[in-house]
Amino acid sequence: MLIPALLSSVLVAQAPGVSDRPVQPPAPEPKVAPATAFPLLTLEEAIALAEKQSPSLDAARARLQQSRELGNKAWSGYLPSITASGSYTRYPRDVSFEFPGATDPLTLQKQDQLGAQITGRQALIVPTLWPAIQNAYLGEKAAALTAENTRREILFAVAQAYIGAASLRESLAVQEQLLDVRRGFERDAQARFEAGDAERLAVLRATLDRKQAEQEVVRSRNAYATAKSALAALLARPVDFDVAPPQGDDVAVPAGAGDAQGAEKTALDQRPDAAAARLNVDVARGGRKQLLFEYLPNLYLTGNFSAANTAGLTGQATTWTAGLALSWTLFDGGLREANLRESSGRIAEANANLRGLEEKIRDEVRKARSELESAEANLRTAEERVKLAWESARLAKQNFDAGATTYLQVTDVNATLASAQLSAVAESLNVRLSRLTLMRAMGLFDPTGHSLVQR
Repeated sequence: MLIPALLSSVLVAQAPGVSDRPVQPPAPEPKVAPATAFPLLTLEEAIALAEKQSPSLDAARARLQQSRELGNKAWSGYLPSITASGSYTRYPRDVSFEFPGATDPLTLQKQDQLGAQITGRQALIVPTLWPAIQNAYLGEKAAALTAENTRREILFAVAQAYIGAASLRESLAVQEQLLDVRRGFERDAQARFEAGDAERLAVLRATLDRKQAEQEVVRSRNAYATAKSALAALLARPVDFDVAPPQGDDVAVPAGAGDAQGAEKTALDQRPDAAAARLNVDVARGGRKQLLFEYLPNLYLTGNFSAANTAGLTGQATTWTAGLALSWTLFDGGLREANLRESSGRIAEANANLRGLEEKIRDEVRKARSELESAEANLRTAEERVKLAWESARLAKQNFDAGATTYLQVTDVNATLASAQLSAVAESLNVRLSRLTLMRAMGLFDPTGHSLVQR
């Protein structure tokens, strides 16, 4: 949006009237290698690609999948448990006993003895499991909120990198246009010098300006390539793309950002990290409740089945038992009391972390609103500078045609115009990034809506 104005202004700033004089052809211009053209990648495509194949986001999803087993682990304590075991024992000899009048001796122990056993247990009343199960589900929710916060941070980093690369591409285009203008000034200065209408100093100045413009093009091109490389790393793809030029409305101002208190309340309500911190307080309280329930007894239903290759005195090779088992820890050396005091500290820590995070969120919202206000004011100033620089370039050209302005003054005016254009590009970037930062601070940055939190 700024480049056409620059191109128009610098073209009228070049002094005409030299083409009718015989001049020698200018020396060949040094070439700056052109940038390689790649297919355009839009901001929406970049964000969608990051959500699809970002390694960091894949790792967050894997951690979330692990956390979803917390409930199953907690419930396992209330589900039946069955264990089986087998044994083989070799003794020095068989042990048998003969009853008077019996035809066969009774084998009490074989030399090679085999045994098998199956034991089952079912929890009936285990008070500590009640808060443990509830805490497991709270832990799953907190893990989902943490993963969702990670997802948004990754997509925010991608959007930042993309907008930065797009602005660098725009700056590169301005620098390339300025290089074309500098080359035109150099040719014009050389022609005027050979025609006797300009001093050698004007030629040297034009050559120096052209060389500096070439350096700036190389620097801008490398900066743009570096920004694309960083974006490609976030997207886990080769650097075989160009970013689309930034648009004025590609990042909108978040709704409700004008009200300071409303923006802070929205952030506290919408940000997943704040919701996770609140759940962590509940988890800490649930942990204390679990410790309190350790003072209550536990009741289990037990069963056992065993088999051996010898019948023994009973004459039966298999036996089974069933019963109830009651356990009650009456005194454990003060361990439960120590754990309770420790849990009180964890609750206090979770509450302190929650308060600290809430204050941090409020501070981020205030800073983001202030930075956006400053960026928008600076952009308006930069755009006014561009208009003034354009008017100065037009007047300088008129004065030069009338003989009231030197060639070097025309060059300085156009340099000022180029500087104003680049400043406007930088301030436009700041506005976009400030809007993006405010949207993130308020918890409203979710470009795809593919939340990891189960509704």
